[in-house]
Amino acid sequence: MLGPRDNQGALEPFAREREERALARHLGVVRFVDGWLAAYGAGARRRAAPGAALEALLAHGVGSTEFMRSTGGYALTLECGQHADPAAPEVAYRAIVNALAFLKLIEAPAPEPVAADRIDSLSLVAVYDKVAAGDAFCRPWASFDPVRKGELIGRRADGSPVDAEFDALILFPDAAAAAGGEWYYLARANPGV
Repeated sequence: MLGPRDNQGALEPFAREREERALARHLGVVRFVDGWLAAYGAGARRRAAPGAALEALLAHGVGSTEFMRSTGGYALTLECGQHADPAAPEVAYRAIVNALAFLKLIEAPAPEPVAADRIDSLSLVAVYDKVAAGDAFCRPWASFDPVRKGELIGRRADGSPVDAEFDALILFPDAAAAAGGEWYYLARANPGV
């Protein structure tokens, strides 16, 4: 999970894009996703009471990486795989060693960057909420499953369809989400890391 492009905006001002993205390309992973706080924030604003303060709305979406960026640093969040995935510990270990070597914090050869043609770069675009407890997916979705514009994602409790608004990948689908909570996100390909 990458931060935003360099900007002076109110949501997530940032000036270390080049350094953060260079680090990301040296972790040993090929999928990069940005747009977290913007997508999360849009959903939080939609769910908020009128007049709610931006800081209060975003508080739950700000983790250690967003905090680090807010203090002038840069940081990444690395999802290493499902908890039961036997490869997850190796993904994490390799990324930690690569990060330490890239930042010259250990004596080790500098890791090679991921080749540009291998990078899968995405931007979170929108979050969709579960409106009622009876809202249900039409099938068990997994993060990074592709959907085509108009494809059925699920049904609302009243039976109305929930279709993909555009060609995308589903991220963070949560069949057990509470009514009024985040149900899933949609992401699109972006111009690269």
